Amino acid sequence: MKIDCLMGTYGRYAVVCEALACFLRQTALSQATLLIYNQHPTALSFDHPRVRVVNERPPDGSLRHIRRRMHELALPDADLIHWWDDDDLYLPWHLEDCLAHIGTHAAWKPESSWYSRANTSFRRVANRFEGSWIFRAGYLKAAPLDTHPTYTDHPVILQTEDAGLLATTELGDRTSYIYRWSNGTAHLSSYGIAPDQAAQRDNIATWRRDSRDTVPDGRLIPADMTRRWQQFVRGIAGIVSAEDLDFLRDSLEV
Repeated sequence: MKIDCLMGTYGRYAVVCEALACFLRQTALSQATLLIYNQHPTALSFDHPRVRVVNERPPDGSLRHIRRRMHELALPDADLIHWWDDDDLYLPWHLEDCLAHIGTHAAWKPESSWYSRANTSFRRVANRFEGSWIFRAGYLKAAPLDTHPTYTDHPVILQTEDAGLLATTELGDRTSYIYRWSNGTAHLSSYGIAPDQAAQRDNIATWRRDSRDTVPDGRLIPADMTRRWQQFVRGIAGIVSAEDLDFLRDSLEV
């Protein structure tokens, strides 16, 4: 099956370079492509057969409208779509996990994932973590936008939960997604719950306007992830088994 990963960004160069490096290290890379949808005035570029970059002014609306535009830009022959968050980290076997577990379900995610603060503190938690989800492409693209108006992401998340269509798998300490907080970039969720779509749209505009993490030529260079993986391995050393720690250390080559 073909997976198209969709990464939206607001010019946040450093984290995009890390998320890009995570994608290029995927063990299922031969079945995957990545769209980098940049909505910041400073254009980004990257030359790779499995990566494409679109620089454009985003649609006028909240995050759900931006997601829909990304769905329109997804490859038409993709079987699955994954929201690849620019400020989170994906271990090399994440897409392999997605392919192994989605089966015939509309959507899948790991039951629990890693939660990181400041790239140094880690704990495994069960959470919604939208950046860990993968969807059947047709199901995702057909999802309406006009439900759950106070939800700050695409309502397909809550639609899927409400309908009981989300499959999850508990992968334990080898789970492959790391949600990051306090890593030097602003989260849209830090603005709080917006009461309506207009307020959400205003938050998006403020978030974009405040983004200063850019480089003049915009050329993306995949990050050297050695330090990040060293931080991860150190951060979990006291909370995972010796066997799992050795597996993670060997897989990440740190």
